[in-house]
Amino acid sequence: MRHLTISEFGNFLGISGAKLVVKDKEGKIWQTPLSRLRTIRVEKKGVSLSSDLIYECAIRGIRLFFTDWSGRSVATVQGDNQKAVVAVRQAQFKCIESPKAQEIALEIIKTKIKNQRAVLLYFGKYLKKTNEDAYLKLSDCADFMSTQANKLNVETFNSIIPSQTSWKQTLLGLEGSAAQNYWKTISACNLLADTFLSREGRGSKEISNAALNYGYAILMSYVWSALDNTGLEIYSGLFHSNVPGRASLVMDVMEEYRSWIVDRNIIKLRSQLAGKRFLDANLKSLIANSIDETLYSKVCVKGKNIKVENLMQRQAYRLAGSIVDDTRYKGFKFKW
Repeated sequence: MRHLTISEFGNFLGISGAKLVVKDKEGKIWQTPLSRLRTIRVEKKGVSLSSDLIYECAIRGIRLFFTDWSGRSVATVQGDNQKAVVAVRQAQFKCIESPKAQEIALEIIKTKIKNQRAVLLYFGKYLKKTNEDAYLKLSDCADFMSTQANKLNVETFNSIIPSQTSWKQTLLGLEGSAAQNYWKTISACNLLADTFLSREGRGSKEISNAALNYGYAILMSYVWSALDNTGLEIYSGLFHSNVPGRASLVMDVMEEYRSWIVDRNIIKLRSQLAGKRFLDANLKSLIANSIDETLYSKVCVKGKNIKVENLMQRQAYRLAGSIVDDTRYKGFKFKW
């Protein structure tokens, strides 16, 4: 276990030796070595923590995330021994105002679209023999996604930017068009609950959207931790606008992973979400566990099998390297 989620009212978190101790309101105790943890997410009010635990987490680099009812992080506790290097952040701020930011942003969104396409094809292969109509819709949308992704090569992209329009506006327009077709197709093929009609952001009361939003909040803590290890400034994004209190760089990098790590798992949980009106503790646990399992699963990278979580950290370091050393950043495309 690398990432622990606490979602029950009345839990107490403390330490015993080098172990985290979780005691529920009935007095039952669960323990795990602190050496196995990278983050702890507290998702419920009424959870208490000992100052000793906070101290031990700080010196060990374990981050504590406190979230609201939707799973969005509202506070983070971490130690002062950060790996941030002034030169890294100076290079980042310089990069944001240079053509390099556009190059990286194009690669991230291209990767996002290709990973959305991979999700469509992943479910299409299961529907090919049982639902030809859905299979054809998924295939058509996958073809459209390829067309959109091909527009994101630097030379092609620059040739289609309208006059008086920033590259960010054009990029987000292409990304939005791909996303609209992606979600429209998912709805048309009934891959999510019957109540899902379109993608809705934070605050949605529709069960599938609420599950997606909750999943993205979990993903955010993973990406946050990976980027924070590089020394990059997580509140200064490459293409997401900088809004006070928003970790814009985390939002940027999350785009690569949303579809494969979150969307795919929420679709797999369709039957558990059907007929539900809100996310209860059991559903939240199912979502968190499925996302954690995906992060602990392995993918093949240049002939070696590595955990997705480690891949994410590697990609974060490559992003930092691209910003500092002006090397090419290459996103990771999941194979379906």
